[in-house]
Amino acid sequence: MDRKRQDGAKRRFKSGQWVEYEGVYLSEWGDDLLLVQGDLFPSHPQMGDTNWTYAGPTVDERLRSPKLNGHFIGY
Repeated sequence: MDRKRQDGAKRRFKSGQWVEYEGVYLSEWGDDLLLVQGDLFPSHPQMGDTNWTYAGPTVDERLRSPKLNGHFIGY
Protein backbone atom coordinates (compact mmCIF):
# COMPACT_ATOMS: atom_id res chain seq x y z
CA MET A 1 0.00 0.00 0.00
CA ASP A 2 1.49 3.32 -0.98
CA ARG A 3 1.92 6.19 1.44
CA LYS A 4 -0.93 8.26 -0.02
CA ARG A 5 -3.40 5.39 0.39
CA GLN A 6 -2.19 4.76 3.95
CA ASP A 7 -2.94 8.39 4.79
CA GLY A 8 -6.42 7.99 3.28
CA ALA A 9 -7.03 4.92 5.42
CA LYS A 10 -6.58 6.99 8.57
CA ARG A 11 -8.88 9.84 7.56
CA ARG A 12 -12.62 10.26 7.79
CA PHE A 13 -14.49 11.77 4.90
CA LYS A 14 -17.83 13.61 4.95
CA SER A 15 -20.75 13.48 2.54
CA GLY A 16 -20.17 15.90 -0.33
CA GLN A 17 -16.36 15.62 -0.33
CA TRP A 18 -14.51 14.34 -3.40
CA VAL A 19 -13.22 10.76 -3.29
CA GLU A 20 -9.41 10.75 -3.52
CA TYR A 21 -8.70 6.99 -3.50
CA GLU A 22 -10.60 4.24 -5.31
CA GLY A 23 -11.77 1.55 -2.95
CA VAL A 24 -14.39 0.38 -0.52
CA TYR A 25 -15.62 2.85 2.09
CA LEU A 26 -17.68 2.26 5.22
CA SER A 27 -20.23 4.71 6.56
CA GLU A 28 -20.89 5.36 10.21
CA TRP A 29 -24.28 3.65 9.67
CA GLY A 30 -22.71 0.33 8.63
CA ASP A 31 -23.06 0.70 4.86
CA ASP A 32 -20.19 -0.21 2.55
CA LEU A 33 -19.80 1.26 -0.90
CA LEU A 34 -17.33 1.02 -3.78
CA LEU A 35 -16.28 4.53 -4.79
CA VAL A 36 -13.82 5.72 -7.42
CA GLN A 37 -11.60 8.77 -7.56
CA GLY A 38 -13.68 11.78 -8.61
CA ASP A 39 -16.96 10.57 -7.09
CA LEU A 40 -18.62 12.48 -4.26
CA PHE A 41 -19.24 10.81 -0.93
CA PRO A 42 -23.02 10.35 -0.76
CA SER A 43 -25.42 11.12 2.04
CA HIS A 44 -27.36 8.34 3.71
CA PRO A 45 -30.89 8.23 2.23
CA GLN A 46 -32.58 8.41 5.65
CA MET A 47 -29.95 9.72 8.06
CA GLY A 48 -28.54 12.53 5.89
CA ASP A 49 -24.89 13.55 5.89
CA THR A 50 -22.55 10.87 7.15
CA ASN A 51 -18.88 10.14 7.72
CA TRP A 52 -17.00 7.61 5.61
CA THR A 53 -13.77 5.71 6.32
CA TYR A 54 -11.55 3.91 3.83
CA ALA A 55 -11.89 0.13 4.23
CA GLY A 56 -9.49 -1.01 1.51
CA PRO A 57 -8.87 -1.40 -2.21
CA THR A 58 -11.16 -3.26 -4.57
CA VAL A 59 -10.48 -6.98 -4.43
CA ASP A 60 -11.71 -8.01 -7.85
CA GLU A 61 -9.98 -6.36 -10.82
CA ARG A 62 -13.23 -6.61 -12.81
CA LEU A 63 -14.78 -4.15 -10.35
CA ARG A 64 -12.19 -1.47 -11.05
CA SER A 65 -13.41 1.72 -12.57
CA PRO A 66 -13.18 2.11 -16.36
CA LYS A 67 -11.97 5.65 -15.61
CA LEU A 68 -8.71 4.21 -14.30
CA ASN A 69 -7.97 1.66 -17.01
CA GLY A 70 -8.15 4.13 -19.91
CA HIS A 71 -11.44 2.84 -21.33
CA PHE A 72 -13.68 5.59 -19.93
CA ILE A 73 -15.66 7.11 -22.78
CA GLY A 74 -17.57 9.82 -20.97
CA TYR A 75 -20.88 8.28 -20.01
